[in-house]
Amino acid sequence: MNINADGKVLNKSETVERTRKSKWEVSELSEVQVSTHGDSAVVTGVWHGKGTDSMGKSVDARERWADTWVKKDGKWVCVASASAPIA
Repeated sequence: MNINADGKVLNKSETVERTRKSKWEVSELSEVQVSTHGDSAVVTGVWHGKGTDSMGKSVDARERWADTWVKKDGKWVCVASASAPIA
């Protein structure tokens, strides 16, 4: 599940499709922090993106995000992601 900064809730295939259609000149992560809890982890950080989103709209944005990861069959899998714009 992915909750975008625009408030839309997307499933995995919708998130992949939206990402595939976007064209980024800049896509940077910063302030990344990982907090583990056994076989799960919460990862937070800041993303800066500049380019064109999946709808062809020009974007220059900074967002704070949080991802929830679970270790399944020896592999880490992202099960939830959320972001919010930074003013």
